[in-house]
Amino acid sequence: MNLNIQALHTRLTGMSSRMDSCDNRIDNLCSRVEALEAQNVHSNGHSSNSTEASLLETIAQLKNDLNDRDQDMLHNDIEISSVPEQMGENTIHIVTTLGQKLGVTLSEHDIVDATRVGRAPQLEEGVQGPPTRPRLLVVRLARRAVRDRLLQAARVRRGATTEGTGLPGPSCRFYINERLTPFNRRLFQRARQLKEHHGWRYVWTRDGRIYLRQRPGTDSPRHRIRTELDLARVFGSLDVRS
Repeated sequence: MNLNIQALHTRLTGMSSRMDSCDNRIDNLCSRVEALEAQNVHSNGHSSNSTEASLLETIAQLKNDLNDRDQDMLHNDIEISSVPEQMGENTIHIVTTLGQKLGVTLSEHDIVDATRVGRAPQLEEGVQGPPTRPRLLVVRLARRAVRDRLLQAARVRRGATTEGTGLPGPSCRFYINERLTPFNRRLFQRARQLKEHHGWRYVWTRDGRIYLRQRPGTDSPRHRIRTELDLARVFGSLDVRS
C-alpha cells in the first residue's frame, strides 16, 4: 500500500506540474486574445483580415490546449461498456471480476473510483418496457501501469464475455477503452464514420490521442487527428453521404 500511495503521489505531483505549465500557456493565450480584442475595438470594427485570422487561430489554439489538459486529467481512466446493470450493484467488485476475466488481478487499492455515468435506467422489478442499454462504467485507477495492463488485456482477449462472472442476465460481450474528453469522443466517432466511408483500415486512440492509417505497412503514414480540420485535410471532405 505504501508503495502504491507513493507512486500515486509522484504521479499526482507530475500531473500538477503539467497543469501549472498548461495554465501558464493558457494565461499567455488569454492575454493575446485580450490584446487582439482591444486592438479590434480601437480600430472601430475595421480590423484587417490578417488580424481576424490571427484572432481565430489564437482562439482555436486555446481550445486545443484546454482539451489537451482535460485529456491529461483522464490518463488513469478507462470506460467499460455493455456491462449489465442492476440496482444496488457493487461497481468495484464488477471491475475486479472483469479484470480477472481478462487475466488481470486487481485489488481494491488499484481502483480509486468506479461509477456509472449517464441517465439512470428504470431498474425496478416488475417495470415493463423494452430493455435499456446499460450505462458506461467509468473507472479511475490508482496507477497508469494498471490502466495499460487492462487495455492491453482487452485487446488480446477481444470478444471476452461476462460468462462466468456472476453478472445478471445472459452472457454478453463487454468492451474496455480509454476514457476520452467529450470533444475527443465526438471527434473519434466522426473519424470512424469517415474511415468507413472512405474505406480506410485503421482508426484508434492511444493515450487520448486519435490516429488514422489507410492500410497496413510502413508506406502508409499515420495521421494524428486533433480537430475536424485535420479530418478534412486527410480525407479531403467531411461529407459521408453516398
